[in-house]
Amino acid sequence: MAVRTIGELEDRLDNALAWRRIELQTLKSQIRAAYKKSAHSPLTRALARSGIALLYAHWEGYVKESCQAYVDYVAKRRLRVGELNDGLLKVVLDQLNRRSVSGDESAMLALMEAVRTPDNARARIPRDTIVDTKSNLRSTVLSDILQCIGFDADTFLTKNNLIDKTLCDGRNAIAHGRDYYPNPDEFDSLHDEIMSMLADIRSTIMLHAQEQRYRRI
Repeated sequence: MAVRTIGELEDRLDNALAWRRIELQTLKSQIRAAYKKSAHSPLTRALARSGIALLYAHWEGYVKESCQAYVDYVAKRRLRVGELNDGLLKVVLDQLNRRSVSGDESAMLALMEAVRTPDNARARIPRDTIVDTKSNLRSTVLSDILQCIGFDADTFLTKNNLIDKTLCDGRNAIAHGRDYYPNPDEFDSLHDEIMSMLADIRSTIMLHAQEQRYRRI
């Protein structure tokens, strides 16, 4: 579904977050209940391990879906090259340069137009390639995505170790069949941190859209 207005963008972000929140909260309750009955039963272990895998899935899924919705929204603004913020400008020019180097004559002409008349040249935002989570959304990948769309990635720098070590390494250990088993307190803490970060992503996107920060200051 196209994202044309602020209202549609907000609805997309809220809907994508709401069902994830419900699913994770339900699993969180089940893990806690199973642990109280038997701390080390196969069911408790299975729920805890699946909880980490699902936390990662929703972390990557929401970041990808919400940032893509923002990119789609910005693309609908039909901006000129000279209007773009630095992050988006770099992406647009880099994409044109890559295509022109590969022999795409139309990209070369578009690049020349962007250089000569940036206030007239239409910005060709590569909507399908900006938000690339690389199937392993570590802090460096998150930073790259946020910078590409003109966001300040420093907000999430304090969470690097949480993202890389606790979440991504934990998920990878489970996905690769290793015996990683978080206790409920560890899961609860990670759950709360990830949900807070997803809420921050949502707030950041809405702020940039409402204040038109996709435009050059």
